[in-house]
Amino acid sequence: MSSSTRRVVSRHRFAPDHALACLGETPATPLPLADAAALEALTAPALHATLEAQVLACLARARALFPELRMPSVSCRLKGRTAGTADSARQRLRFNWQLLSENRHHFLSQTVPHEVAHWVVMEVVERAGKTRVKPHGPEWQQVMTNLYGIPPEVTHRMDVSTASPAPWAYGCGCDTAHYFSSRRHANAQRGHRYRCRRCGQELSGPLNDPARNASTAR
Repeated sequence: MSSSTRRVVSRHRFAPDHALACLGETPATPLPLADAAALEALTAPALHATLEAQVLACLARARALFPELRMPSVSCRLKGRTAGTADSARQRLRFNWQLLSENRHHFLSQTVPHEVAHWVVMEVVERAGKTRVKPHGPEWQQVMTNLYGIPPEVTHRMDVSTASPAPWAYGCGCDTAHYFSSRRHANAQRGHRYRCRRCGQELSGPLNDPARNASTAR
């Protein structure tokens, strides 16, 4: 899951023999979760245990319909702007510990189902059916809505300024995005010049203040 938010709405109806037809057309009830204040009070080990419990709860709901669903490993070693990834080939789910720590309720209620939904589609549709589908296509949207009761947002709105290794944004004469590390930003402020490889214009900035940034990536 990566930055900037876009919500997609699924109105797709699967054929009766489709692997996901058993999900029906009625949105599910989201999984229960402790309130934000309780989550903020958790120690790091307790938060990690809560993450694993939420993953298991999502998988248990899926396995009630798809008993053959494999159980992935879970790690919190993901870095940068991405909140989570699902990898069927390596049989694992990876999450960003820093983003989890700083956005606990949102991460557990949105990001975890988001990635488990990818896992379900990879396993039930792609692996079992030996076919490829779009990552955020109607299959994933249906799982998000009708299995987990979560609006199918493709990306997240969490603050990634402290998680990103290159948090400083610079601009040029075209639409190319430029992000500087703290070291490169310091060099630019001391007078070192950088140019866009696409348009050739000198980069100017910073265009943001990472310390005050409160809304980017998933």
